[in-house]
Amino acid sequence: MFDSLKPGQTVKCTVTRDVRRTDDYQTVQRLMRLDPEIKRALKAAQDHRNRTLYVRSRGKRPWEVRVKSAKFARPVEGATWLMRWFPHIEADCRAVSDYIKVEPA
Repeated sequence: MFDSLKPGQTVKCTVTRDVRRTDDYQTVQRLMRLDPEIKRALKAAQDHRNRTLYVRSRGKRPWEVRVKSAKFARPVEGATWLMRWFPHIEADCRAVSDYIKVEPA
């Protein structure tokens, strides 16, 4: 299946079932973050966190109170995303092929 995909081609990925193992969950999240829309949302959230950073005093020195990052990439059953195909992500896709379906867009 992955052999027929060309580098730079847009592919559609779909989560076919819930991901239980932590390692596989993180791998699918990493693949989901390759979607341009998710990238854009993560960057906007990061910019907002940096703009609204709260600095307070702790031990008579400035201490930044960091807010946790947003979780836009959630690999739940039925989640779909588009990404560009590159050969270096083939190993990750093969590792989680039980959970995702990859097809040309």
